Amino acid sequence: MIIRWPGPLFYAVIIAVIALDQLTKAWATASLEPVGSVTLIPGIFNLTYVRNTGIAFGMFAGEGLLVGLFVAVLALVAIYHLRGMSWAGWEPNVVGGGLCGGALGNMLDRWRLGHVVDFLDFHAGLHHWPVFNLADSVICVAVGWIVFRQLTESGGKKRG
Repeated sequence: MIIRWPGPLFYAVIIAVIALDQLTKAWATASLEPVGSVTLIPGIFNLTYVRNTGIAFGMFAGEGLLVGLFVAVLALVAIYHLRGMSWAGWEPNVVGGGLCGGALGNMLDRWRLGHVVDFLDFHAGLHHWPVFNLADSVICVAVGWIVFRQLTESGGKKRG
């Protein structure tokens, strides 16, 4: 059966992701901004307060108009692709809700603060991953799930 609109689970996931994201960022701002960084696992994991004015991995930092246009184009492309999909079952609702919730969590920061609060800081030896947040993590997991499902779909058939 094809269902053309997201179900209640989609909206519940969006709300949960935004709430957790904003709570963790509020905590990071209150606890980490004054000290900058706290080492939790030496050589592997720190909590580091960062104001990210760019997009993923800090790209285009300080380019507010460019970032805004990029996000608007991404949103339009997503809406175009979502118009024909089926929302039956838990998977599109959880994955779609996570993707939207993560994006909205970061957009709230941009609108309210003019930057996104990042604080999860992983590194190993000389390799240092860019500092990120909960919303970024949820977005990456959702996109990873979508790619995984596209690659493992039986017979290459389109869903929907």
